[in-house]
Amino acid sequence: MTKATVGFLSICCLSGLIAISKTYLSSIFIDVQGLREVSPRTVFPQPTLQEKHLVDAQVQFGFKLFSTLTKSQEKENVLISPTSIALTLSMLYNGATGSTKREIAQGLTLENISVNTLNRANQTLHNDLNSHEFDSRLIVTNSLWAREGFSFRYQFRKNSRSYYQAKITNLDFSSSEARGIMNRWVTEKTQGQIQKIMDSTQADDVLFLINTASFQGLWEIGFDRNLIKDKPFYLMDKSVRNYPFMSRKGTYNYLETPQLKAVELPYGDGRFSLYLFLAQPENNLPEMVEGITPKKLSKLLSQFRKSQGLLELPRFRLNYEVDLTNALKKLGFSTMFDPNQAEFAQLSSHPTYINGMKHQTMLVINEQGVTTSPENNVLVKTASMDNLKEEFSLTINRPFLSIIRDNETGNILFMGMIFEP
Repeated sequence: MTKATVGFLSICCLSGLIAISKTYLSSIFIDVQGLREVSPRTVFPQPTLQEKHLVDAQVQFGFKLFSTLTKSQEKENVLISPTSIALTLSMLYNGATGSTKREIAQGLTLENISVNTLNRANQTLHNDLNSHEFDSRLIVTNSLWAREGFSFRYQFRKNSRSYYQAKITNLDFSSSEARGIMNRWVTEKTQGQIQKIMDSTQADDVLFLINTASFQGLWEIGFDRNLIKDKPFYLMDKSVRNYPFMSRKGTYNYLETPQLKAVELPYGDGRFSLYLFLAQPENNLPEMVEGITPKKLSKLLSQFRKSQGLLELPRFRLNYEVDLTNALKKLGFSTMFDPNQAEFAQLSSHPTYINGMKHQTMLVINEQGVTTSPENNVLVKTASMDNLKEEFSLTINRPFLSIIRDNETGNILFMGMIFEP
């Protein structure tokens, strides 16, 4: 019997950094929301070792994947949403069996985590994130779009709806209307950030799993657009490009070591922050990034101190797309891509495998750090440039590392090594 190939798209929109991650999984991709590793301690006031392991597992997976991609794409931009990818793989875990299930568990460091535990954690995360205030929140949605006649296992369908609030729809993929229906759903869920993710569908397409993660965040203190000026950005090949630079004097959480300079830009109430890391002039970005492990990152963040200074960073929009198939194979996710070895008996009675996975992100950094609908009028606080004693001056004018982090859980939502904005 010929195994079915399925498509997956994961879209993550994020403002300040607006990351739109579009992931194609030409096979079957079951989307999982936040692991309990992602769940806030306010939800789990007395975390068990297992819950902490879940948090650590997702962060570790993100770092491993990021490292694999940066090594294979030397001196090229890399921008991923580890959370979206890990959650998708975790949802896929619900449908996997045998060696495929073991590989996913090992790759995500979930060997001792039951499917039920994972699903309950994802449900808790979904409810928590979707209840946050507008000034800083992450909204995650899931959907499964199957070819007419394709049937899911009862338990998989039930779990997808109960724990992941997934919309499940059967469509005639031979019809041009199928593409429009999916595109309209994504446009609605990303609040217009993505107008189109499907160029076309084919009669032999079997399943698309679409995950959207939309982050909206006003900077705690915004940048004055009247102070934006063109300045040079120095690339790795010694060439120079001019970009509009935002600037603000104020009080920041800041860190400077012999290897790097780093600063935190909080969103809204401070639950989420953008962290920028700039290698010292005598060091290079890839070496700096390779030295930052999850444990090292935690140590660095603990060393941040309130300091007054001047921050200058480019205002830009970046699009990035990558095929994750080889990177995931290097991390041990191999049988799910093999039509002769993939085991997804818990997903459907139809033999299924993943024939590829692509990930697309869009990053926008601007003076407000937010994407809002046209009818919303947003007033952004700005700090006075006067009467501040500068303790540091940081200009992000060469390649840098960016991280958007959930400060309550320690989970990393987005990671980017930006060589050219």
